[in-house]
Amino acid sequence: MTSPALHRLLSIVFFFILCSFLMMQVVLPFWQKLRTFYLFDLPYLPLILGSSLLYLCSIIVSHLLEENDYGSIAFISHLAIKIWIVTLWLDELGQLLKQWEKLLVP
Repeated sequence: MTSPALHRLLSIVFFFILCSFLMMQVVLPFWQKLRTFYLFDLPYLPLILGSSLLYLCSIIVSHLLEENDYGSIAFISHLAIKIWIVTLWLDELGQLLKQWEKLLVP
């Protein structure tokens, strides 16, 4: 018989193993196939899809961690994913700010 803390830890480990398997077998091949379509020629579509996928994974992981009484780790992981999403958009934000500067400065 296992202790409840060990059971929670094992469920988290198996969840991450399942997530990594699904990412390798389902999501990445789907992403590669999706890249062949003309939709990826749109300027912001890859960033929007990537950001939404990362945010969805972050919500799932933080919810699982909070259910298993790891609230602080859930908050840190969710915050880290938000920071990662912002860094994905920094190049586009820099280009936008340069265009605004051209409009504002005579």
